Amino acid sequence: MGAPPGGAKDYPLQIGLAYLFMVGYLVRTLFVSVGLPASVGVIITGFAFTFFFQVELFAARDELQELAFFLVLLTAGLEIRLRDLRLFIFTMAFLPATLEILAIATYALLMLQFSFIEGLVMGTILVGIGDGLVIPKMKEFGVRFQGHPMPRLVFIWAPLEASFALALFGILTGFAAPANSPSFRIVELAAGNIMRITATVALGALLGTVSGYLVSRRTQLTLRGNQVFNGTAVEAFLMVLAVGLFAFGMGSEGIGGREVIPVRLCPGSLFQPELVVIMTGIFFAATADREVLHDVERTMGGVWIFGQLILFSMLGSRTSLNIFPQFLEHVLPIIVTGLAFRFVGICISIELSLLLNLHGHPFQRSMVLQDACFCFLATIPRATIQGALGQVPVTDRFFQMTQRRNASAAQDFIFTAARLYIVFMSIFGMILLNTFGPVLCEATRKRPAWGSGALEEEEVDAEAGKAQEATSSEGSEEKPSIQAETSTPQERGQDAPPIRTSSEPNLQLPMSPSRREVFRHMLSQRRYGSHAPDLDLVQFDCMGSVYKAVAAKSADEWRGQGARRGPGRGTVQ
Repeated sequence: MGAPPGGAKDYPLQIGLAYLFMVGYLVRTLFVSVGLPASVGVIITGFAFTFFFQVELFAARDELQELAFFLVLLTAGLEIRLRDLRLFIFTMAFLPATLEILAIATYALLMLQFSFIEGLVMGTILVGIGDGLVIPKMKEFGVRFQGHPMPRLVFIWAPLEASFALALFGILTGFAAPANSPSFRIVELAAGNIMRITATVALGALLGTVSGYLVSRRTQLTLRGNQVFNGTAVEAFLMVLAVGLFAFGMGSEGIGGREVIPVRLCPGSLFQPELVVIMTGIFFAATADREVLHDVERTMGGVWIFGQLILFSMLGSRTSLNIFPQFLEHVLPIIVTGLAFRFVGICISIELSLLLNLHGHPFQRSMVLQDACFCFLATIPRATIQGALGQVPVTDRFFQMTQRRNASAAQDFIFTAARLYIVFMSIFGMILLNTFGPVLCEATRKRPAWGSGALEEEEVDAEAGKAQEATSSEGSEEKPSIQAETSTPQERGQDAPPIRTSSEPNLQLPMSPSRREVFRHMLSQRRYGSHAPDLDLVQFDCMGSVYKAVAAKSADEWRGQGARRGPGRGTVQ
């Protein structure tokens, strides 16, 4: 690992941490106050830190960034619901990214004289959406525009695309011929990666379901008539954090590069670390009690402040001035080419959702252009995947079987392109998203209520929807409490939930439900609360006035389940 600009400085670790936390937070506050993205301010703070980097922090930079990224993944998993994972979501996450990868690979083949495998590796590294940047911003937009489906859509899309890029990179690693790696056949690589994805989902589902059940019932454990666990929010968060770290570690490598459980059919671990954390969070959120989930989210909000300061400052510290001359010659054309094909892919995905009427999609024919532009803006910020994978072709000495005389040329260019992506795409991408994202959300707020099941019924069978409404009205006189529970959010004057769609009312389970009923309840349950943990998770990007203005709102308004209040109810001014 080379020294940063100016060299690593030998002064107390505590002073370096004080700089990252205090100066980073003050610069963050300054940027938020003038309407600029908080993350950009912290990235600049991290870049300034490279000139007097504390030696121990510099040595642990990769680990610190990885742990901060872990918090991003866990937060995303806790917010995604099983019902969110619809076909149109996967289309939006995979198709635009695939077109961008192919465009970058083709440019590298034609203009840089790369081999196609070298181009695909570069495209896979550069394509990944900066979920560490975008997910918190979508949380903020979700608080400001309750019930708007676009922030929620991108929030779910971002970690799926990141997992897609990471899984594809793992597949391409076998074809990139790293130094000292055994040769594998294509069939073995394909089978190994299928096994990896299957095992990852299974492990995440197991850990999330078991931990959600046990953590929610931990206070029932007694010893000689005394309650053992105290039932506090911090206690629940500690347990979830430990389970998430265990899941993350099961897919990571040790100091010697050895996996905990290798897949054997191809290089790498049996578990994909990023995806297993997301799946653990998803299944924990599906099985945990409402209060426990909100406690975990609320505590996560406080920890996430520190996580973002570490994540963005470490990303900024990876920037060096000597790489900028290469930007205009080839990296800028790569950016333009890739983003152009990504925008085309987004438009195609939206049109396919409308044409095929994919179940649960939020798009409206009159708002296709605005929705496409918002989704496109949300995919411009890049940093996390590029920071994690950019140096891998260099450190693992990729392309040893290539016909070119000097394989290091492709390795070095990919590493340089990844660092330039971090600088330009993270800073300018966040500025564009922060500037035009709210404008596009505001312009498309007046759309039919979506996400409560009413729109789905209207799209599939309008007559059936009317019949159901009539049935509900007939039973209202005899069972007013049941109607209040089964009426749609529109009838109660509330926002429709953004992505979590359900055509069924909330089910009250009997004391001894069957396994089918439990699973059905897990998919369709709706959570209510009085606190706003979602606001805790986005306070990093909020001014004090914004935080105070919405602090009393319902915890579920991010998911579109809270009642709107007041004349300016859609937006926090």
